[in-house]
Amino acid sequence: MKVDLHNHTNYSDGVLSPRELVNRAKQNGVDIFALTDHDSVFGDDEIVEIAKEEGIKVIKGMELSTIYDGEPVHIVALFKNNIIPEGILKYSHDFILKRKERAINMTLNINKYYGLNVDVDELVNECTVITRGNILRHVARHNNMTFEEATKYILPDSKAYIPSTNMDTIEGIKFLKENDCIAIFAHPCLLKKQENVENILSCGILDGMEVRYPSRKNDENHFRELAKKYNVFPSAGSDCHGDSTHADIGTCTLDSDEFEIIRKKLML
Repeated sequence: MKVDLHNHTNYSDGVLSPRELVNRAKQNGVDIFALTDHDSVFGDDEIVEIAKEEGIKVIKGMELSTIYDGEPVHIVALFKNNIIPEGILKYSHDFILKRKERAINMTLNINKYYGLNVDVDELVNECTVITRGNILRHVARHNNMTFEEATKYILPDSKAYIPSTNMDTIEGIKFLKENDCIAIFAHPCLLKKQENVENILSCGILDGMEVRYPSRKNDENHFRELAKKYNVFPSAGSDCHGDSTHADIGTCTLDSDEFEIIRKKLML
């Protein structure tokens, strides 16, 4: 069994539709996967029904954006009984307008500070929730750049950068727990300030952490040791976005034994 608990569609910054992601999962032999679009649950119900046609189980989820010590930190939320909590649904609705406003202003900043070509109307019509990934692809496409060349314009040290949220990480985890979600520390290997991984784990309210992640920065043994130290379960996710900016679905997975503790917590 292959279980992949971190993936995206074009309901946030993925390029694949729900059906396309299901087809890719089937092609790659994935049995169970979670849809965890950024601050969005709007593709969850749709993809569950599509996946049933292919005999694939989809777990409804979301990736929550937070800030810790000035750095973005993401928390994967998975929903018990595969039901989207009302509080999370409301949060997603409220966040659409915030994301859109941020994307517009950040894209205009890229034009203002760097003189690059942008088309704001096109960008805001691309997807439900606009993230830096969408802005990255937009800038690359309109300026004949590679993703690597365009990346510098969306990073936190860019003059154009605007944070997507001011939600503190610990408060964000508490918010998820108040809504009865399973909270998983996403890609801790990507934090620039690695000392903050333990600071966040020490809050004592996380359920799990991605110890298996498709990045050269990831040290699975190290993160497994931290997961054991702080009594959180190990998780895995490919963080598929459907393009070359991230790995393909099924790249980083759990087997049935590894998934069992999570399955029980989700009451599936």
